Amino acid sequence: MGYYIKYSAMKSGQNGERLFYISDESGKRELWQMNLVNGEVSQVTYEEENIKGYWLEEYGMVLAIDHNGNERNQLHRLEGDGALPFIQEPDYFHHYGIYDDTNEKFMVTRNHHSSSAFELCSYNTQGGIVVLEEFESPAYIKKKLDEDTLLVTLDVDNIDQEIYSYNIREGKLSKLPMPKGRFKSISLNSDDGFAYAVSDWGDGCLNLYRLNLTDWSYVKMTSFPWDIEHCKLSDDGKSAVIAVNENGCSTLYHYDLGNHEAQKMDFRADGVVHSLVWQDPDVLYLLFSSTDVPHCIYRLDMERKEQKIILQNYEDTEEVRWRMLSFTSFDGLKVPYFLYEPENGHGSAVIHVHGGPESQARPEFNELYYRLYKKGITVAVPNIRGSLGYGRFYLEADDREKRLDAMEDVVALRTHLIDRRGMNNKEISIMGRSYGGFMTLLLVTHHPGLWRRAVDIVGISDLTTFLNDTPAWRRGLRSEEYGFLGLDDKMFNEISPLMRAGNVEVPLMIFHSHHDSRVPFTESVQMADRMKNNGQDVTFTAYENEGHTFIRRKNLDDMNGKIISYLTE
Repeated sequence: MGYYIKYSAMKSGQNGERLFYISDESGKRELWQMNLVNGEVSQVTYEEENIKGYWLEEYGMVLAIDHNGNERNQLHRLEGDGALPFIQEPDYFHHYGIYDDTNEKFMVTRNHHSSSAFELCSYNTQGGIVVLEEFESPAYIKKKLDEDTLLVTLDVDNIDQEIYSYNIREGKLSKLPMPKGRFKSISLNSDDGFAYAVSDWGDGCLNLYRLNLTDWSYVKMTSFPWDIEHCKLSDDGKSAVIAVNENGCSTLYHYDLGNHEAQKMDFRADGVVHSLVWQDPDVLYLLFSSTDVPHCIYRLDMERKEQKIILQNYEDTEEVRWRMLSFTSFDGLKVPYFLYEPENGHGSAVIHVHGGPESQARPEFNELYYRLYKKGITVAVPNIRGSLGYGRFYLEADDREKRLDAMEDVVALRTHLIDRRGMNNKEISIMGRSYGGFMTLLLVTHHPGLWRRAVDIVGISDLTTFLNDTPAWRRGLRSEEYGFLGLDDKMFNEISPLMRAGNVEVPLMIFHSHHDSRVPFTESVQMADRMKNNGQDVTFTAYENEGHTFIRRKNLDDMNGKIISYLTE
């Protein structure tokens, strides 16, 4: 099976002469670069493991590399032809913050896999460590505000964060007066005492706020009824380029910070902007994909109103017939979904439920969807209640005792596909990944007669065992979403797919991985074993060198090939 290269995490470096990005062209994720002067593309790293993240510092480059996808990122310095580890503690998850050039130290938060505590640490260039502060919830360094001060966020539940400042010299942590909320990014202006943050403090949608760095008062600058996903300030601090997630599609705006005017930019709004680099006053670089446009990099000249693709996949794609639609669920709620509807379709369809649940299905390039579409299978991808992108009410509409309401959204979509899109009621399958895998298992155990086939990828099979076995720091956050051990046990048992495994009437295909740090591998093992012992039709594929997100091309090809054959036979 040929494959489409996935690009991610585009950044500008070397005085704007190079674009760096992560690519899986070699079969796994490595760091690559494009020379913007001569257009040459070259691979930067050649590691045994996947590159999970990178940061460009004045002294050089920091890389995050984990072991077989276990997400316990160890930090390396890129020197010469290789990556040299400087923080190598395999029992810890490391979250890189900044390089403190004043004190020549790396500022990092870390968490031991068996603990709920997060630590703010400084490491010197030889790897010596000092633990500066300890937190009882996930903590992340967002910005260095000045020589002595860090901006730190603490998760307070599965959605929201609180914001703190930490004075490195005094060792003092101070909560800032902003309310809790989602907090996406912060940009400092040109030494004028203000910063610009993207948060949802106002109305549940991520908008742009101006912060006074003296008293931390704030003013809401934009009022988009959708979430801002990227915001890049100009060098002079007078304007910003903003990408807004409008019902899943990225729309670009040029925002004047002086007169508070947002002007829509002339760039396609039928896909997703994954990364955005503002190179100079007139030039943008956009990492983009859409349903039938594999990941590519655009150069957008705003002054000349010119745009062209400067890096793209080698394999051509055919045009995809897709649209954004909605259906009415059992209680009258309007639920959005994306439909990939081939002209040569034969009434067969698969509903795919995204993970999270605090995530969102978007019209980006998805190789599995594309290949199923080419086989004549209609693909429906709903953003059921609980999804991001539609405001606070929608995000919280599936919490705890309302879990099965989200399941009923999928049942309503199935009815909608039959009644409104002409799908064959005996030819509709269900699949999902992570939370979507849990939703798949709920649907085949609570509504077993509705489906032709089912695919569960790294899904939860029982909330009680999941919460017992998931890392301690995740347990508290996930409990806010799913319910609490000792308090919601009755509900857990009543809805448990594992306890209802005997109800499954259709073939079930399960995929999981041994190094999954989010949904324990045992969640799939116990479901597969229960069904095998019952004599039911279940197949289980386990990958030895993956984590929660499958990254290695060999494994992705294997999984996609098996799913396509399974759903088309």
